[in-house]
Amino acid sequence: MFQKLPSLKSIRAFEASARLGSFKAAAVELNVTLTAVSHQIRALEDKLNIKLFERRTRKVILTPEGKILANTAYQSLHGLLTKINALKKSPNNLTVSTTNSFAAKWLVPNLNLFQSLNPGINIQIQGEDEIVDIENDRRIDVVIRYGDSSVLSHKSTLKSHALFTESFSLYATPSYWQTCLEEKPPIQFFATQWKNPTLAPLDFNEQLLSTFPRAKIQYFNDENFTIQAALSGQGIALLGQVAAEHSLKNHWLMCGKEDYFFQIQGQDYYLVIPQRVAHLSSVNAFKKWMLEMAQLKYNTTFTP
Repeated sequence: MFQKLPSLKSIRAFEASARLGSFKAAAVELNVTLTAVSHQIRALEDKLNIKLFERRTRKVILTPEGKILANTAYQSLHGLLTKINALKKSPNNLTVSTTNSFAAKWLVPNLNLFQSLNPGINIQIQGEDEIVDIENDRRIDVVIRYGDSSVLSHKSTLKSHALFTESFSLYATPSYWQTCLEEKPPIQFFATQWKNPTLAPLDFNEQLLSTFPRAKIQYFNDENFTIQAALSGQGIALLGQVAAEHSLKNHWLMCGKEDYFFQIQGQDYYLVIPQRVAHLSSVNAFKKWMLEMAQLKYNTTFTP
């Protein structure tokens, strides 16, 4: 029945090369030589009489036929690994990519709740602010993004699930707020300029400067830096509720009140799941947990 199938070794070499975009990286992952991977790919192309990769100087790019086979190979190998892990009672692996700020300020602090409900899933978090090509990067199973989820509406291979809408307010340490109220010094504000050019900027200069004419505004390109500036007592930070949540809970920061109450509605955090992994139990468990946490914490009414 399966006599005409290529060898599992050549399929593994092809799948790793396709997922990593490099024969060299595939060789490292499979613990074989670069020559061995190259020979396996060439043998597979000869057997199928199909060109699977365009060879470039420093990378390889899948042909249209290669993309079709890569998706099938990934699903087949992933399904086989899942069944083997189930038989061996080994944990399922799930890799989640999100921004450094969301990973540090929300996902990691809440991760123990997911693990307690799903002890059989080994979850890995990748923090990165660059936009991930989740359609083609098979090292990642799901992505949590911030922005406008409608930009994916034309992507039939991706499904997005809105989690909650972000809102931004002014935060500072209790001692800094006290100084502002008692001494009324020139105010130092901190805010974030997004690395992602598609995100609407947090442009609050006009509103703030009309209320605080002697104020100064300093921008960082990472929300982690913005919150650290506030935590160190240097000034008042414009932060999203996600970034500020942990510090508020521990009373390290307080939200501005009265003259210092200021709020901007941001965009949405949303979950992106490629069609290739939508059937996996680990992915569906994570989706269910994220939607429940969003509803619990932020009273969202988004539907799955």
